[in-house]
Amino acid sequence: MIVGARPDGSSKVVLDIIRAAGVHDVAGFLDDDPARCGLTIEGLPVMGGSDRLPSLAAEGIDGIAFALGSNRGRHSLLERARQSGLEPIVAIHPRAVVAPGVRVGAGVWMAAGAIVNPGSTIGEGVVVNTAATVDHDCTIGDYANLSPGCHLSGRTIVGRYAFLGTGAITLPDASIGDDAVVGAGAVVVNTVQPGRTVIGVPAREVRRS
Repeated sequence: MIVGARPDGSSKVVLDIIRAAGVHDVAGFLDDDPARCGLTIEGLPVMGGSDRLPSLAAEGIDGIAFALGSNRGRHSLLERARQSGLEPIVAIHPRAVVAPGVRVGAGVWMAAGAIVNPGSTIGEGVVVNTAATVDHDCTIGDYANLSPGCHLSGRTIVGRYAFLGTGAITLPDASIGDDAVVGAGAVVVNTVQPGRTVIGVPAREVRRS
């Protein structure tokens, strides 16, 4: 079952990854927006909300995937799924490249064109979106989100819950703190402090009024 069923969101991407990988069969979707219950996405039904998680194992569902943009939302639902006896699956598109020995946590999905090079670690619940690249010896913290076309140079550290916008770039040895946000197209040359938002080239902190 895939949690998250926004019709114009990443639900279709996650479904495509799982189908292309050919390891799991998807029964349908869950979404806590009542307006989405009963919709179909790529031929599969939205079958209710996350309140159904505790009953899924008895219905023959043993795995769960997450199509949620909220980093903390993925964390919360991953833990609820585990408590319900469900396995948070790892979904990697066959056209992604993951080097041997890369450590990948539970509940991760990687889209087509993603590359993760040797020595890197991908934490739980991480999103590595379309054509994002993670070079050697990087560490991506739990529930971080790398948007399409991000490019992380070697030894980059990305903190827990961090969000990197489309096309964000890091130079070698860059560090991005927990809960930080890197704007689309920004270039991080050194350190982004936890909880801060940076934009531009080179990336600079957005001033708070």
